[in-house]
Amino acid sequence: MTAPSGIFIAALAGIMIFAAGCNSIPDNPPEFYENQNAELAKITSFGASGKIAIIEKQNRLSSYVNVSVKDDRYLLELTSLTGSTVFRLENSPGEARITDSEGKQYSGSSADDLARQLTGLSIPARRLPDIIRAIPGDLPFVRNADSTISEITHPEFTVIYERYTNTGKFILPEFITLKGKDLLIKIRINKWEI
Repeated sequence: MTAPSGIFIAALAGIMIFAAGCNSIPDNPPEFYENQNAELAKITSFGASGKIAIIEKQNRLSSYVNVSVKDDRYLLELTSLTGSTVFRLENSPGEARITDSEGKQYSGSSADDLARQLTGLSIPARRLPDIIRAIPGDLPFVRNADSTISEITHPEFTVIYERYTNTGKFILPEFITLKGKDLLIKIRINKWEI
């Protein structure tokens, strides 16, 4: 199956979403973030929204991004400035569906497999809820001097957490850069619902 270039860009965008605000972050020991990540991992329903810019070879895309997670299901949607859907990924156990800007739907048994079919790349779409909260799981990661996670490394890309925000209860990513071969994604989330 060959996917349109827009699907290629949008599927890669599904990897990461990041969070909002602009507060100073206190220095905390690594144990603080380990405990926070354990607590975050127990939260099964949350949402985030913001803006995303994707640059892939000659293609560029800028849009709004919204993610909604409920239990073991999530919805990732990119919308244009006029509110029309650019890309939509719905994922639940055993079923994933991608809808492109023309309304064409692609479905598969897992988000990872579907993204691989459409893009040719291995993308950890199933890990989206953890990645957007900077929970590395079993992926290699590096910490900043203030103990927040600086980057998470995947075989296909590196996620760089550029700035964090204090949401009141949690310290969460605000700006992110995703670097892959011939790919650059910049994300800012303006609102967390967690």
